[in-house]
Amino acid sequence: MSSRKSDTAGVDSLPLQPVEAIKGVGPRLARLLKAKGLVTVEDLLFNLPLGYLDQRGGIPVSKLRPGDYVSFVATVLGAREVQYRRRKIYEVTLSDGTGVVTAKWFHYGRWLIQRFQRVKSTLRVSGTLRVFAGQLEIHHPEIEEEEVVTEENGGGIVPRYSPIPGVAPRTYRRIMQEVVESFVPQVVETLPDAVRQYFKLLDLRSALRQVHFPTEFPEVSKTQKLSSGLRRLIFEELFFLELLIIRSREDLARETGHPMVLDRDFLGRVGKLLPFSLTKAQKRVMREIAADLGQKRPMNRLIQGDVGCGKTIVALLTALIVISNGFQAAVMAPTEILAHQHFVNLKPFAEPLGVELVLLTSKLKSKEKLTSTKAIASGEASLIIGTHALIQKHVTFKRLGLVIIDEQHRFGVLQRLALRHKGGSPHVLVMTATPIPRTLAMTVYGDLDVSIIDELPPGRTPVETQVIHAKQRKKVYELLRQEFTRGRQAYIIYPLVEESEKSDLKDVTSMKEHLQKEIFPDIPMAILHGRMAGEEKQKIMTAFAREKIQLLVATTVIEVGIDVPNATVMVIEHPERFGLSQLHQLRGRVGRSSHYSYCLLIHEGLGLETRQRLAIMEQSNDGFRIAEEDLRIRGPGDLIGVQQAGFIDLKLANLVRDADTLAAARQAALTLMKKDPKLTKPAHGAIKEKIHRQSLQAAELLKTS
Repeated sequence: MSSRKSDTAGVDSLPLQPVEAIKGVGPRLARLLKAKGLVTVEDLLFNLPLGYLDQRGGIPVSKLRPGDYVSFVATVLGAREVQYRRRKIYEVTLSDGTGVVTAKWFHYGRWLIQRFQRVKSTLRVSGTLRVFAGQLEIHHPEIEEEEVVTEENGGGIVPRYSPIPGVAPRTYRRIMQEVVESFVPQVVETLPDAVRQYFKLLDLRSALRQVHFPTEFPEVSKTQKLSSGLRRLIFEELFFLELLIIRSREDLARETGHPMVLDRDFLGRVGKLLPFSLTKAQKRVMREIAADLGQKRPMNRLIQGDVGCGKTIVALLTALIVISNGFQAAVMAPTEILAHQHFVNLKPFAEPLGVELVLLTSKLKSKEKLTSTKAIASGEASLIIGTHALIQKHVTFKRLGLVIIDEQHRFGVLQRLALRHKGGSPHVLVMTATPIPRTLAMTVYGDLDVSIIDELPPGRTPVETQVIHAKQRKKVYELLRQEFTRGRQAYIIYPLVEESEKSDLKDVTSMKEHLQKEIFPDIPMAILHGRMAGEEKQKIMTAFAREKIQLLVATTVIEVGIDVPNATVMVIEHPERFGLSQLHQLRGRVGRSSHYSYCLLIHEGLGLETRQRLAIMEQSNDGFRIAEEDLRIRGPGDLIGVQQAGFIDLKLANLVRDADTLAAARQAALTLMKKDPKLTKPAHGAIKEKIHRQSLQAAELLKTS
């Protein structure tokens, strides 16, 4: 075994050892690893390969399948710069005698040209294979000279990790070999023997070795979707997630909240201000909330509802019940645009009722921030709308009785806790427009009761959705022109802000210029993306809402919180780059009135599977059905953002694919907590230690939120 810096470290401190403890990792490498969130040895051990490249023999090009991440050996037939659209790209033609693949770099430097001028041997080429105009292509592949690869690993099974900027794949593999060799023998088993035996799980050390450097190519049986090593690690992750959810729910049950009384006269005044009647679904959810508010324990409820179902009014009514009891209510939104829109929309209700409303975001001027924070601290402000700025240390509340968190999937549980800690056990209401099946919501929001608003207000027109090939873009522009003539407004969404080094996708910046100059020179338009200053974004959105801008060229920054009833067309370029739930959210920006509306998804050529996936958007406006399909195809990442379901991030598990493992882990966690709720038995020492460490990490993150 190689020498290591960790010999003197205690076994229990293994997870906390910094990456500098690994032989061969100096300050530069450590800095690059930490930039990717890889701070400790444990982070590296649980940063698992994306897949494996079988380099024992080599698959001929003729047998490679488009869409797969592939690795093949080939010789260079030619390399040249070619003109593509408005720029040059670098093309390299590769062949192994059975087929030809063109490697393309859309952005490159002189170093790349020189590298191919020096190539004297065959190359190992790795990347995602695709088809364009009937030809095989690979964009920005990883290239290694074949003798280097052979010398390093004997042409065996090579793990393929997520790229780390500045760290060559070969260097990262070498680091991981050192980590597995030197640190895995020190890893402490966390699962009780009885659990491992009952669920037929590998021990932790064997699982880590198998997953990082398998001796055989990971084969999975017909009955099992995962290798035994990966299944063990996923079980562990879900087991600890379930333990945390169970403990969190128990902790909340012990808290004493502030029971609220319904002031019927006050609510009658509120009702007169509403320009419409509540739907049956809204009334049902309000009854559930009112029942919660009357309890001695704090409410902890999630409202799910499709785009435009009227969650904001339910939140307002809840806030006003709490305010009428002499408490403050705080609404935390994920973006400045959404926070500002809530502020504008709620003002007409707050002012006639004598409710002091304030806005607090990080982009406000210093004087405005100071005025808002003083009003919050003194209790003068009853209804507070804000972003992450609400959880900063210097923001204090006089008497916080309710926390409302909008677009829950944009926030981690730590941010939710940070806002709760601002008051003495306030009631919590969280909202999401991303429908999540109840079984999944049980895990994602395990500490929350769930309400569903499954009815849209009357007067909404379903949006007509079409998937259109780029060759028909002219028809799209004709429809836009027709709607502009009627005085309507539209969005065009692109996946990128600027031209990318690694793709030829259309981008907001250059396309806005193209649209303004060549397609709609007479139409007032603007650009909107996440890199712009908050004030500038708000200025543009206000102009769009006031119909001074007819066409908004944007990224997905407009996915939530933009309510412009006069907008009737949503055009999305490269829809295959987005999840179905995200496309549904974007589509929800139109169809917000009785005007007939359209959502047009423009692609440049799709595989059969992608075409079938997008066809669901044409067939259904039901967010729950779309979410189910998204879950089936892509897993929960799209639905819950960074997947921060508990105090820990889900790095390994897919809550759909691993539903059986989740059920088993939940069963094991419930059984354990029933038998040993305080985890005092010696056999559960490692579990207690890990939970304690995660709690400390959570507390530390709360301090720095």
